Amino acid sequence: MHLSRLKAGTTVSALVAFTLLSGCVNVSSLDCNEIAEQAKTISQAQDIKIQSVTNSRETSRNGGEARCTADATLSDGRNTTLYLRAYEENGNTMVAYQETEFQ
Repeated sequence: MHLSRLKAGTTVSALVAFTLLSGCVNVSSLDCNEIAEQAKTISQAQDIKIQSVTNSRETSRNGGEARCTADATLSDGRNTTLYLRAYEENGNTMVAYQETEFQ
């Protein structure tokens, strides 16, 4: 989903998308390149798609969550930093990405 908000005269946009990965994939087995590729794949169903992802790097990891950043080119022509998150929820592995840091 693409969210746009007008804030103090400027447009602030953020990408947010989530997906469920299949059964036997868990966070501990995913590296940042795999998380970034999964984000690119799920973005294809969004209005603004991720065209390319480079320079993915891990920023934190614990047993049930991995966070990474990556440089991305979007279908609207922008170059941006993506914040990526893979996490376990109710026995499932989820992948999320957005243009702002996860809280």
